[in-house]
Amino acid sequence: MSNRAQAQYLRVYESSTDKLLWQSYYINSTISLNSKSWSYFPFTADGLMSSSASGGNTVSINCPATTAAISALTESLNNQYLVELKVYEFDSRLGNSVPQTSQSLIVNFLGVITSINGSFETLNVNLGSSLSPVGASAPPRKFTTDLIGVPIRL
Repeated sequence: MSNRAQAQYLRVYESSTDKLLWQSYYINSTISLNSKSWSYFPFTADGLMSSSASGGNTVSINCPATTAAISALTESLNNQYLVELKVYEFDSRLGNSVPQTSQSLIVNFLGVITSINGSFETLNVNLGSSLSPVGASAPPRKFTTDLIGVPIRL
């Protein structure tokens, strides 16, 4: 019998620039995985599907409403940065101080932040697919000045 554990990794980025790298398993530690440094931040991801065709469903991230989280996630929403959520599974009896080389990637979700809400203590961040569920020709993204530039004003 094995003991299975899951570690979640949240990456917010634009092009090749990482805006946010969080992991929620290795408490109070910054760990290295795939040549990136992931800081500990307590969050949970709900709505992950076991199917590869999620049909446009959303994933929600719940985390504490700290000033840093509110600022980073609001900036990500306003600028439509891409959000990647990965979940790895591994045998927790083999060690819990660093990511194991034998861990298995069980979820890989790519999308954008579609909404943020919450309370004084908790943020609820909804992630939606960056591709249209109807067809891949027109992703349902908002046009922002970061995507198209500053408009000409007369």
